[in-house]
Amino acid sequence: MSKKYAYVIEVEVPNGSRGWQKEVNTRMRKAIEKLRLTVEELGGRVCVRY
Repeated sequence: MSKKYAYVIEVEVPNGSRGWQKEVNTRMRKAIEKLRLTVEELGGRVCVRY
């Protein structure tokens, strides 16, 4: 049976900023893409759950 690994993305939200949701989405998208590229280079597979 193969092992499953978890990757947690932590985003610091600017206090009082109206654009915080946009900032969080942008940072999460970048982190997920970086993870996906790394895992695929190593021959793995990525499944993203929100």
